Amino acid sequence: MSNYINHVTLTTGHCRRSPRDEVSDETLALLHPWMTAAIESGNPMPLPVPALAHYSAHVLRDRGVMVTVYGPLGPHIAGQPYRGERLAPLVTLGIAQRSREAAPLWRMMVDMFGAAEAVKMPSVPWCAVALHPTLPMFLDAVGWLGDFERCVAWAWITRNPALASVPPGDEAK
Repeated sequence: MSNYINHVTLTTGHCRRSPRDEVSDETLALLHPWMTAAIESGNPMPLPVPALAHYSAHVLRDRGVMVTVYGPLGPHIAGQPYRGERLAPLVTLGIAQRSREAAPLWRMMVDMFGAAEAVKMPSVPWCAVALHPTLPMFLDAVGWLGDFERCVAWAWITRNPALASVPPGDEAK
């Protein structure tokens, strides 16, 4: 398994290597079952962090995984699951663990959300993030979303050690 994830923002091209030791085992233990439940439900689920439960995320497994984080567009209580119908997308992240899923997921992310002209797909594993126009409505989220993205990416990549990153060309082995 790689010691880092390339964490890239599509709109700016900013790319940072996120080492595994930035995410605690306790955080991964919280996120693993949440991601599984979110994939199985097919619906947005409250974030698993109690103080952020009024935010939700929709997790889709297709060509890697895609996660869209939403903020509540209506009356809500901070830390309580949002019961309203209106959600604002804040960010969508695509996580590619293996090279065989990287190119199709990258194309899908760029086709759906665009990318800065000079942005190139980094080596796997990576987490590509698209910022949605509604993000500035949730300034409090701007402070924690980068960390959440990184934690979710590591949770996805470490969920099953048998699926560790495979060097390019070794997928068929």
